Amino acid sequence: MAEINVTLPPRESTPAAASKIKLSARNVGVFYGAANALRDVNMDFEENQVISLIGPSGCGKSTFLRCINRMNDTIPGCRVVGSINMDGTNIYSADIDPVELRARVGMVFQKPNPFPKSIYDNIAYGPRIHGMVSTKTEMDEVVEWALRSAGLWEEVKDRLLQPGTGLSGGQQQRLCIARAIAVHPEVILMDEPCSALDPIATAKVEELIDELRQTFTIIIVTHSMQQAARVSQRTAFFHMGNLVEEGPTDVIFTKPKDQRTGAYITGRIG
Repeated sequence: MAEINVTLPPRESTPAAASKIKLSARNVGVFYGAANALRDVNMDFEENQVISLIGPSGCGKSTFLRCINRMNDTIPGCRVVGSINMDGTNIYSADIDPVELRARVGMVFQKPNPFPKSIYDNIAYGPRIHGMVSTKTEMDEVVEWALRSAGLWEEVKDRLLQPGTGLSGGQQQRLCIARAIAVHPEVILMDEPCSALDPIATAKVEELIDELRQTFTIIIVTHSMQQAARVSQRTAFFHMGNLVEEGPTDVIFTKPKDQRTGAYITGRIG
């Protein structure tokens, strides 16, 4: 098929020798009752990379994202088949505690959702319930580290006891990211994290995502082709419950193998 003319920014790629598979999905499918919402997804996710999941609304990308921290377990009538291995262990094994799994796989939602607590307590909540710290000094260090990692410390350090809901939309989303990383997860899931933000706040979150991938594996669902091109090293295109293709972002955007991928990227479907 004809080459698609999309300009991508230069980006550093993870050296092949340093890459390690963090997650592997094999024949993953999701059923809501008798309805088959997702079919036979096979993907690998490398450490310290950002992987974008793109596709039209209702195509299965958010459904797949929720499989990775077993949030679909909370939906009545939902059934997940296949396997998702994290560091070689199937997260759907009977001996895996979903609560412990969600400490290892953090989640940031579409709309900022800070707890109705102080900025400090938003960050402290996870480490506290997971018993990660034993003293106030340790907690203070965790809170500062998380807020610094989320690029928010300098903006809020003098009002840590004020409500997190009093922050701007962009600040609230960075607070939610800080809350997610406070328990030191290994993987961060982001479901349309910038869709409710203005362009300036979006740019800050995207810059943050690029910094965080040095420490975490990040999987992001986005409707923005530009965002996928800016932040991700690999991109997967979903359509009507199927994973159509997955590969390096620059290849997916300029030389896709499947006509449906090219049609979606250029706006002919979606």
